Amino acid sequence: MLDKSYQLLDKGPIRALVLIMALVMAFCVMWDPSRFAANTSSLAIWQGILLIWSVCAGATFGLAFRPKHVVAKCLLHPIPAIIILIVGLSYFFF
Repeated sequence: MLDKSYQLLDKGPIRALVLIMALVMAFCVMWDPSRFAANTSSLAIWQGILLIWSVCAGATFGLAFRPKHVVAKCLLHPIPAIIILIVGLSYFFF
């Protein structure tokens, strides 16, 4: 199941889109960190950690890194990262 979902998303345009989303999210966090900080925004600490994880997972997927171990595949799976990136970007821009 894990390999099939990777094969489904293993397309150049999808990888480029995920990489661009991850880089834009990283830029948004660096541009206005008070918007994502736990003390000055409506986000909790665990939500900030999820955003950082999604940037890392999106960048590794976008740069065509293919983990071999099952644990690494689960930890860096692109589908939850894509969902979190979309939610994070919509939080920042809307």
